[in-house]
Amino acid sequence: MAKSILIIDDDTDYRNAIKHVFECHDYKVYEASNGKEGIESYRRIAADIILADIFMPEKDGLETIREFKREFPEAKIIAMSGIYSKTGYFLKVAGYLGAILCIRKPFESDDLIKAVESALEG
Repeated sequence: MAKSILIIDDDTDYRNAIKHVFECHDYKVYEASNGKEGIESYRRIAADIILADIFMPEKDGLETIREFKREFPEAKIIAMSGIYSKTGYFLKVAGYLGAILCIRKPFESDDLIKAVESALEG
């Protein structure tokens, strides 16, 4: 059975690029442009893993991670952000809220695939 991924990111170009990478690796890809849409989508499809951007309109990534973990404690979430401080504050908070991995944008597609595969393996 194909693995599935839900990409939650308000940047359409970035989301499309990530989608292309995972489709080339035989993933079933679902997309959402903000946290609210992402949670609604996950209620319908329960993807194997979630990639969630931190800074988005409507419902940001930190709120989204908190809600996912409250409603779906088993959800595997990787937080990602292109906005970070020297301390990596927002990604650290994402980890405290339940993200299993936190990665900085931009990243190489091979590194992203490895991160997702590692997260899926447990």
